[in-house]
Amino acid sequence: MQNFNQSENFSADYLVRAAAISTMVPGQRPIDNGALLIQATSNGDRIKAVGSYHSLQKESYHKVVDLGAVTIAPGLINAHTHLEISHLAGLTVGGQGFVPWLKSLVPHLNQPPDDEALNNALKEMQSCGTVFAADMAGRHADQLAIFLRKNNFGHWLMVQHFGFATPDIGTTLPPTMAESLNSKLANSENFCRAGHAFYSTNAATLQAAKSWNRQQQRPFALHLAESSGESELLINGRGELADFFRAADILPPDFRPPGSSPVAYADKLQLLDEMTLAIHCIELDQSNIDILARRRVNVCLCPRSNAFIGVGRAPWEKLHKNGVNLCLGTDSLTSNHNLNLWHELEFLLAEKNSIMDLETGLKMLTLNPAQALSIDTDFGTLEPGKKALWSIVPEVFL
Repeated sequence: MQNFNQSENFSADYLVRAAAISTMVPGQRPIDNGALLIQATSNGDRIKAVGSYHSLQKESYHKVVDLGAVTIAPGLINAHTHLEISHLAGLTVGGQGFVPWLKSLVPHLNQPPDDEALNNALKEMQSCGTVFAADMAGRHADQLAIFLRKNNFGHWLMVQHFGFATPDIGTTLPPTMAESLNSKLANSENFCRAGHAFYSTNAATLQAAKSWNRQQQRPFALHLAESSGESELLINGRGELADFFRAADILPPDFRPPGSSPVAYADKLQLLDEMTLAIHCIELDQSNIDILARRRVNVCLCPRSNAFIGVGRAPWEKLHKNGVNLCLGTDSLTSNHNLNLWHELEFLLAEKNSIMDLETGLKMLTLNPAQALSIDTDFGTLEPGKKALWSIVPEVFL
């Protein structure tokens, strides 16, 4: 598949022509023989107008970039990645459940990212039309931030709080592992605080991280209801996952389970609102879905990652029916075969008795994550004022 945007730079307005344009603007039908009028600005190329090629090709001096017999859509947004561990592809076990996968991953996590692996991962995302990623990073977040800035790739750097250490006296929350290495990391405009998960992070720290993001008006991400082991740990403090984290000296001996599901516990801690991105959400009952819908939480599905690990599937049909804003993410190369978002959508569409249609699926790759991540002034639709970034819809969907 071709890249997502133009390969030339122009100093004047120019037209991009395609056989069809799915703008993803609510209520707007695809435009046959469409065109984007692009304006070069000091803030990058921006869309000046969208319409039929006939209506926009009025001035003969416009440079025309003809993409041919393709349908274009807005640039794709990967709502959940872990690019930092791209170099660990092939080192994990799949299909055996969450804890065996964790056991195969954890011994490698201190290895710094490999530049070649990062470059390959980024090229793979860009080749399928991905223009923005919400990336959850750990110890090596600073290296990743430098890499993404150097490549001018749109992103939120969602740096994870991990561990059960309590804040020192006089501080609001313990620094992330990445901040202990670079105290200025949080000054970046792309920086967000994120929670790893309830089984690995102090609840008070998660509350403080959410509060920080709320003050900065930035999205907060949390792995939530990812496996049955997480639910078991929070309900009664037992199970394979609890045993693993106790043996690793991460879950403290005096840990007291809240006695509720992950979603109910997150709600009790006031972590759930329209600026929260809950990732995975596999272990849900109707009461959990009701909470997510009522709090207007955004949910990121990672269906191929869940299948790779063997933890089940999210009840996305019920989430969709209840009005939850759904996005798609690839997760990492340690739990997926590639970072191609079209393959995530194809996976959902291919499910037996799937109720997914293409328009709903395209929203999960574009408009929905743009709104969930508060980047919809620049991304998510093809309309005037937005960044001139698009993707080419694979023929298999047309």
